[in-house]
Amino acid sequence: MLLRSLSTLNFRNLEPNKLEFRSGVTAIIGGNGMGKSNVLEAIFLALTGVLDVSKLETVVLLGQKEAFVGVEIEREDGISKLEVGLAPSKKRAKVDGVTVRVAELARHASAVLIRPEDADLVHGSPSLRRGFLDALVSKVSPRYGQLVQQYERVVQQRNVILKLERFEDTMLEVWDEKLLEYASEIMRLRRRAMNRLTDLAREAHTQLAGNQKVLDLKLLETARLDDLAVHLREKRREELARGSTAIGPHRDDLEVLLSGSKAADYASRGEARTIALAMRQAEYILLSEKFKEPPVLLIDDFTAELDSSRRDYLLNMAANAPQAIVTGTESPPRAGVSYKIEHGKLEAI
Repeated sequence: MLLRSLSTLNFRNLEPNKLEFRSGVTAIIGGNGMGKSNVLEAIFLALTGVLDVSKLETVVLLGQKEAFVGVEIEREDGISKLEVGLAPSKKRAKVDGVTVRVAELARHASAVLIRPEDADLVHGSPSLRRGFLDALVSKVSPRYGQLVQQYERVVQQRNVILKLERFEDTMLEVWDEKLLEYASEIMRLRRRAMNRLTDLAREAHTQLAGNQKVLDLKLLETARLDDLAVHLREKRREELARGSTAIGPHRDDLEVLLSGSKAADYASRGEARTIALAMRQAEYILLSEKFKEPPVLLIDDFTAELDSSRRDYLLNMAANAPQAIVTGTESPPRAGVSYKIEHGKLEAI
């Protein structure tokens, strides 16, 4: 799959523009705070519908009410136009002019975004690792994304009841049944994806770091799949005290191990970057297998916190991808097209 163009309006500090892209490596060069990352964020949003912010209005240009990003993509089966409109607390998506659910974008396009912040997948909270896994499995299985949304709604409704001073047991039983239904399928799909993800990440980590330490990824589930109903009943008193659902996929974690030890406790910042890069490489391969063609590779700040060997690995990923868009304060090697960005304004150089 190839990204042919990006159009933006009122998105962060980017000036209204239409950028043209082609295969190979495209460089976006500029100083810190000029908007390099915003370009990749706009591309990723238009291709996947994903925006890593808590409030949508924070990405809309100050003084404006709405923002827009759109891309043209070329796949083996033709050319499509994907669009995402942003307004306070709302995202709207279109494919070839037809309104669709935002999650539907993942059926038409794919992208992998590699950022310096990816090290937080190792040292950050379980929600970050769980979010990584959920996002990846949703791209591989559209059914999974729907299940997660339905499951989260059930957990919310169940929590409302648990906070009540008094309620009939039957009220909770209805939501328990739904929770078990969705949770069971989510856990099965996660486990299936984890088998391939772990193998690919371990292989990539060996290429990056050698055989000194072995990477392993494991699901830490709050309850075993076969005993989920039993554990749910056993946790009832704790849930009533907390006013929230204590077990289930929303509380599971993706454990990262280096030679059997928890990476979150023992890995250095450099080792965390290496692990995260291996996980992104695994994601790239999985999406390539799913779509039968590689996703667009987006690399933010290719020099950040990487030694020469890791940087070379990252740049080789870009060079070997059908299409990669790389940002930095300097131009990466083998860039075919380069843009300079200053205060959100891009110019070809």
